[in-house]
Amino acid sequence: MRNIHPAYELAMVRADIDRLRQREAFLRRGFLGDTLPRHGDEAVVEIAVFRSRRFLRDKLPPGILENEAYWGTQRTEHVKVRPR
Repeated sequence: MRNIHPAYELAMVRADIDRLRQREAFLRRGFLGDTLPRHGDEAVVEIAVFRSRRFLRDKLPPGILENEAYWGTQRTEHVKVRPR
């Protein structure tokens, strides 16, 4: 592999990840829609259904939603790559 700048390498890795996610989404739709075979020579696709409870925030009274005592702050760092 040639010596490339880390920023360019990160951009290439993210482009590869994006391409792979798109391919995964295509395959996933095919398996869920039963349009692709699920049995191969080296792997078998199984579909599992999970159910979980979900908190319905919009059902809370406004007094709770507007009360600062129920809110917290979180710091998140993102690494962005943009073309030069």
